[in-house]
Amino acid sequence: MKFHREKQKSPRRWVVTIGSLRFETRGVRYGAKKRAEEEAENLFYEAYWDDEHPERQVELFSESLALNPRDGIVYLNRGIAYDALGDMERALADFEQAIRLCPQRAEAYNNRGYLRYKQGEYEQAIPDFDRAIELNPDYAQAFCSRGSAYGMLGRHEQAMADIEKAIEADPDFLLAYVNRAAYYLNLDRVSEAEEELKYVLDREPDDATRELAEQYLAMCHVKDN
Repeated sequence: MKFHREKQKSPRRWVVTIGSLRFETRGVRYGAKKRAEEEAENLFYEAYWDDEHPERQVELFSESLALNPRDGIVYLNRGIAYDALGDMERALADFEQAIRLCPQRAEAYNNRGYLRYKQGEYEQAIPDFDRAIELNPDYAQAFCSRGSAYGMLGRHEQAMADIEKAIEADPDFLLAYVNRAAYYLNLDRVSEAEEELKYVLDREPDDATRELAEQYLAMCHVKDN
């Protein structure tokens, strides 16, 4: 999962007042709320850029939510930090809260689905990926994740179709090529798998994708021998 930086802007509020005393009182309240929202935003970005320290991220995201408890993007990101710490229960709770607050946010459904996938709940994960794709038809990660869930359920044609859709949606999403290589490897199409994996490794993937590609490439060498 990756962190999400885009924030929803708070709706603009118009205050109708009669009399100077009421105006001053409303102004103080609005100013205090505005300052709290700005501080919550600052805490969010401080956490967002500190992705090597998920414990600290959880603390900062929590402080942000204490000031602005209806910010679904912060819940979404805190859930990712909890997942990095292996706390799936809290991660799931945060993704569900993100869905309640941002029901049109495709990433929230994708992340909840991915968490269910990691827990072995493949059937339960698929509707989340379906909803993510419905909201964002070009969501390569959701196609790739749904393909993995189909694969774990033995629905291999659907799995490969989703991997192809992921690559079509985002040709730079390298994990999809790794997954396609894995299916080629299962079918003993070793040379095709090797070609996919070398393509990935030549394009400087992130550490997790590189590690997975190298593991599959080693399996290809074993099959070759």
